[in-house]
Amino acid sequence: MPALDFTEIPSASAGSLRDRFELFARELLEAEGFRILEQPDRGTDDGRDLIVEEERMGPGGTNRVRWLVSCKHKAHSGTSVFPSDEQNIRDRLGTHRCDGFIAFYSTLPSSGLGETLSKLRPEFGCLQLDAEVVERKLLDSPRGRILAARYMPKSFNAWMQASRAAALAVSTPDPQRSSNRYFLRAPHDDLAAARAEAAVRDLPVFAVVFDPEHPSHSRIDYSLGFFMDYLTTKRLVDQHFVAMVGPSSDPDLAALVPADDLLETCLWVVLRGDGTIVRCESVYENPGEGMKRVRAVIAELT
Repeated sequence: MPALDFTEIPSASAGSLRDRFELFARELLEAEGFRILEQPDRGTDDGRDLIVEEERMGPGGTNRVRWLVSCKHKAHSGTSVFPSDEQNIRDRLGTHRCDGFIAFYSTLPSSGLGETLSKLRPEFGCLQLDAEVVERKLLDSPRGRILAARYMPKSFNAWMQASRAAALAVSTPDPQRSSNRYFLRAPHDDLAAARAEAAVRDLPVFAVVFDPEHPSHSRIDYSLGFFMDYLTTKRLVDQHFVAMVGPSSDPDLAALVPADDLLETCLWVVLRGDGTIVRCESVYENPGEGMKRVRAVIAELT
């Protein structure tokens, strides 16, 4: 059963918010690494909603792929996208000098349209971003959660509460040097993104800063492991904060570190939405004390 309700995004048929789904598509594609070449507009679009560019790196150099994006928001009716909704795709690709077609839909293409899309290959690229694929992209990454919270807040908040009872996420490649086993879901790896999600959800940021030049990265595995050891602590952090972990080499995070703190142990900083620091101290290497301190900050903020 889907976790997110795409009908929270207004219908594209009429009203002052009829462009909302296209704007959502633009932001998600941008978050996925595409560069926006042509923005959504309300004029004659000659069969395109957006045009985006993908940069691919390989042994032979850089290759740029130009994609035509077609947005179809049919979640309110629940119907599939039919061939009649997507006419003359090859002609549209030629008109806009595009190498591929992105079907960005809030439902699914019909079997007939699916066959049409498959026949675009190998001459053209084809990428299908239907409701299931989009939902997975939104819920599987910290940046995706920002968009889900903005565009589908009711169902996203319900999913956050329901998923809190799930088992801890399986550990994944971890460039910010924070194993996901310390949190119920992957933390952000930069402060700006964490604050963006925090602003949408009206929550403070739970930031952990470490020194990437320190031999043990400010003892982050040891210190954060003990501090976040209790499942209760993990649930409290997940419910009341937006978590992020990052290196002091990031200027935004370096600004949070007191001048006399050499980061022998990683630093814990809690910030309000306006950037005010509520708590700034070394991560305490004790699970009971970790839970106690997290509860104390929650009480102070409520």
